[in-house]
Amino acid sequence: MKFQNLFFTIAFICAISINAQENEPKQTLDSGTIENQFDYLIKKSNRYQEYKVVKRAWLDRLKKAVDDSLNVVKKDLANTKVTLNEKETEIVTLTNSLNTTKEKVSNLNNEKDSIHFFGMLISKPMYNTTLWSIITILLVALLFFVFKFNSSNAITREAKNKFSELEIEYENHRQRSLEREQQIRRKLQDEINKQKKDK
Repeated sequence: MKFQNLFFTIAFICAISINAQENEPKQTLDSGTIENQFDYLIKKSNRYQEYKVVKRAWLDRLKKAVDDSLNVVKKDLANTKVTLNEKETEIVTLTNSLNTTKEKVSNLNNEKDSIHFFGMLISKPMYNTTLWSIITILLVALLFFVFKFNSSNAITREAKNKFSELEIEYENHRQRSLEREQQIRRKLQDEINKQKKDK
């Protein structure tokens, strides 16, 4: 019984140890990160007093791994620079496009807030001021001419009335003159007739 318990305990400890070793990442010089490879190199190198003795082949493999990593980083950096240049070009293009759009929007706002008047672009407040000034001047001129017309019309009517009165007076005078003339003629005829009878 003791033997079986001891056997199971040893088997259990071995199983846990094997499982723990499987869960630990395997470190080698050919895989893992550069830091893991350096750690592996330091751990596996021999000691000589306070120094570590490293195999030349391991250093060459580590150097190759570092060079490969640096080449990948350089390639990534070059790609990043190309991408950055492309983005900068795109930013410049977008900035120019934005400036053009802003200028168009500004022009459209100016046109929206302005009116074409005799071929010139005038702001709406200036246009309103000009328009109302012209309307006011025209109204004042109209009132002036209406006043002048009424004044002239009154003078004309008065002159016409005087002319009508003068005409009537003239007609009356003419009638009286005709009547007098006729009377004089009659008297003259009567005198002539009297003279003829007397002879």
